Amino acid sequence: MLTIAVIIIGLFFLNRLQVDLLPSITYPRISLRMNVPGVSPEVILEEVTKPLEEGMSATEGVVQVYSETREGRMRVDLFFQPGGDLNVALNEATESFNRVRQNLPDIIEEPRLNKFEPSRLPVYEFALVSDTLPLKDLRLFADEELGRELGFVGGVAVVDVIGGVREEIQVNIDLQRLQSLGVGLNQVLDTLKRRNQDISGGRLQGETGEPLTRAVGKFKNVADIQDLALTDSNNPEEKIYLRDVARVIDGTEEQRIFVTLNGKNAVRVSVQKQPNANTIAVVEGVKKRITELKKSGLIPEGMQVVPTTDESVFIQNAVNNVVSSGLAGTILAGLTVFVFLGSLRQTFIITLAIPLSTLVAIICMKLFGLSINVFSLGGLALGVGIVVDNSIVMLENIALKVNQNQNKRDFLEIARNSSQEVESALLASTATNLVSILPFLLLGGFISLLFNEIILTISFAVAASLLCALTVVPMLASRLLNMRVSSGIHRFWLLRVFSQRLEGLTILYGRFLAKIILYRIPVILLAFLILGGSSFYLWQYIPQEVFSRIQTGQVNVFAQFPPGTNLNTNRQVMREVEKILLSQPETEYVFTTSGGSLFGTTTNENILRASSTINLKKGTNTEAYIERMSKALEQLNLVNVRLRLTPGQVRGIILNNSPSVGADVDVMLQGRDGKTLEQAGEEILSILDEKVPSARFRADADPRQPEIQIKPDWTRLNSLGLSTLEVGQTLRTAIQGSIPTQLQRGDRLIDIRVQLDPNLRQKISDLSQIPIFVNRQEDLKLADIARIEAGKTPGVIQRINQRQVFIIIGSLVEGAKLSDALVGVQSVLNSTPLPDGISILPSAAATSNQEIQGSLGLLAGLSVFLVFVVMAVQYNSLIDPLVIMLTVPLALAGGIFGLYLTKTPINAIVIVGVVLLVGIVVNNGIIMVELANQLRQEFGFTRLQAILKAAPQRLRPILMTTVTTVLGLFPLALGLGEGGEFLQPLGIVVFSGLSLATLLTLFIIPCFYVLFSRK
Repeated sequence: MLTIAVIIIGLFFLNRLQVDLLPSITYPRISLRMNVPGVSPEVILEEVTKPLEEGMSATEGVVQVYSETREGRMRVDLFFQPGGDLNVALNEATESFNRVRQNLPDIIEEPRLNKFEPSRLPVYEFALVSDTLPLKDLRLFADEELGRELGFVGGVAVVDVIGGVREEIQVNIDLQRLQSLGVGLNQVLDTLKRRNQDISGGRLQGETGEPLTRAVGKFKNVADIQDLALTDSNNPEEKIYLRDVARVIDGTEEQRIFVTLNGKNAVRVSVQKQPNANTIAVVEGVKKRITELKKSGLIPEGMQVVPTTDESVFIQNAVNNVVSSGLAGTILAGLTVFVFLGSLRQTFIITLAIPLSTLVAIICMKLFGLSINVFSLGGLALGVGIVVDNSIVMLENIALKVNQNQNKRDFLEIARNSSQEVESALLASTATNLVSILPFLLLGGFISLLFNEIILTISFAVAASLLCALTVVPMLASRLLNMRVSSGIHRFWLLRVFSQRLEGLTILYGRFLAKIILYRIPVILLAFLILGGSSFYLWQYIPQEVFSRIQTGQVNVFAQFPPGTNLNTNRQVMREVEKILLSQPETEYVFTTSGGSLFGTTTNENILRASSTINLKKGTNTEAYIERMSKALEQLNLVNVRLRLTPGQVRGIILNNSPSVGADVDVMLQGRDGKTLEQAGEEILSILDEKVPSARFRADADPRQPEIQIKPDWTRLNSLGLSTLEVGQTLRTAIQGSIPTQLQRGDRLIDIRVQLDPNLRQKISDLSQIPIFVNRQEDLKLADIARIEAGKTPGVIQRINQRQVFIIIGSLVEGAKLSDALVGVQSVLNSTPLPDGISILPSAAATSNQEIQGSLGLLAGLSVFLVFVVMAVQYNSLIDPLVIMLTVPLALAGGIFGLYLTKTPINAIVIVGVVLLVGIVVNNGIIMVELANQLRQEFGFTRLQAILKAAPQRLRPILMTTVTTVLGLFPLALGLGEGGEFLQPLGIVVFSGLSLATLLTLFIIPCFYVLFSRK
């Protein structure tokens, strides 16, 4: 009944587990973002960024403060050590911000302070393209119709629309005409704001009721704005209307970011799910609703809806791939058991452990709040080959005793006694599996943060397999093995031949082992010398990386333009890039953003940046495509324009506290003088391009940009009664425009932007002619009160721990090794002299790589120690555990051979595989030594006699457990399918390590067992 209950509850929970790409991770980072409209980076730095850096760095636990200041906006990121309570840190950071906020300028907009969680990233993004609708109407449709409809889909949190142009009413002022009439610009702004409002007057109390009263002043249409009355300070009785001094246009905002799909203007819609929602269910719901809207006619026939980011597809493919690997492993493991045992009943008993253990793991996942994701499913797939080991050992011992029982009676007692004989070995082997992965939970850090779920899932499955082996297997064996009805399949010639060959192999193994043990010391020395020497030699030729590259079917193009580039040039270059990309047969579509960048729901205007996302057709070799396209784009001969192609990455995976997310290689220079720092950075960048061909580099920040600086004559300003604020507001309103109020049109609000007529603000000479209003009528221009000079301003100011930095990031080329790139970069830095005051900060990529390599030894050492402790307690001896632990070096050598032969880099996934291997590989030694000790106690054998008797007897279960584990991991090691390369290194390490270790364990462990005997 308990088994039935597990099956029912497991299936019930299976459909209710959250499905997501990644585990529910909260990275140790808190980010503050804030807009400061119209303010230059240097001013924001002094008045906003520096006070916030100083105030928020006092937050407890902060290890690094990174700031990025651009025109009109800034951000401050607080980095913490992994493992802390980010909710407490967020509260403290909020308190720190509130203390500083009262000293910040009034022009700052509402800040956004939040934790960095992958669950906040959009799960579905699509582009809208229409050949019939104007871009304004396309944006309006996306905002008002489509966005509203999709917002009601279950699990959807936010629907954001980016790109296109919004409706806007522009009031283009003729400042000279305005000044001649004695009306100030601020007066126009104030009049618009005061006029456009309704004010309630309360209730009118009377005998016929109490009606509400309201003074109606809101604009109804554009005509109301044109007819707005202004007062002439020189002649108050003369009527002046807004239409007399301005052109009021019912149009659109000025478009500064252009979004295109295959060269056609587009609008992007981003869908963000609720934190606990099922990603696949949410995206399917959105797609279903879009289909319904098309059928209903709300989405016109001529409108294209093209997905640009669909996490559900990758999740579904990755999930299907892992499930397929698990099912294939299950089938292979079942066939292995069937071939070895030649019995349908025994095969059924053992293979039943796989679904039962998986369902128990699913129940535990639900109880512990885990989700179905790439990591947890990987744990379940890994468990397929492991969970049958306990059942094999248990059933093999029961079947042996049943066959030795000539009376064929009292099967229940035989099953009970037989199961008790191997309980100790099963408890020891399972305990070693569990404690070997314990260091992951104790060590902490980014690796633990990411891999907790895969570790917990494997632990659940392994623990469930022990429970199944101790309960379900003996129960089924006692009932099924005494059945008189037989399928007779064991008489099939192929199974009979295999059984005979296996018996012959067992006899041959026993004889050969007896001879090997006679020369145990030379055999041991030779094995360790060959394996150790070759492993040490091959280790240096194995590449290194931080994380496995996962093929997402996308390629990203990043364009960086030199200072002085205008928006038209930016767009022209990207159109040429699009033509080349679209001409390739592998290209499915190209989604391009010119004049800035779009990330999730964030829009950043920047005329020096552009990007494209390329979706490739299924089966395309991403690395080869990038190399070919990089060479093709070089033929454009773009002077000082950097085009960098990188493979698409799974968003949300971070393994360090680097401010540059997703960079393979990074170089960070720090100094106090910004110009000297920039010159040194550009020099290093050019040398890296020349001497490190294994990566493509670019500066993370934009270079200094042209700036027109207005330097007021303070004496003149004071004599006229003007302040810098008044001059600055006039200048900002004239060029960028001010939005004093909004027009309500239906259920939407439309900005009313007051600005200088576009024809009067195109050249520097136009700037000097901007009239400045004073109380007495006077023909006063900006040039009369200020000097106008050309200068340069930083495109972005980046600082780490309150000092400016210059960051260079690089992406590896096809086939390049991270270790080679890091060595090349370090060589350049060592050989290049830096100016005084410029220092090099530790590379986040190099630090992560070193931590991973260090973690490999540390985690493996801790795992070995804990496994040894568990076995020492189990056996109440140090000798036998030491004998068993000597299989670990053999397994590590096998893992190194596997990595070298498959050219698999050492990365974070490999570390997980090594730690799992430590716990798995000792199982064979345990069951062999356990039986030898039982024989010594029962019959008084010497250690030599006991091991020569036990080793052949345990050959079959050892071969069965090894082959089932290896074949169960084989589909995972192949890395087939989308996302298969994610867990492939783990499968390779365990597959190759266990294969070699088992082969040598059959001979090395008996040699050590006899060698350590007491004389």
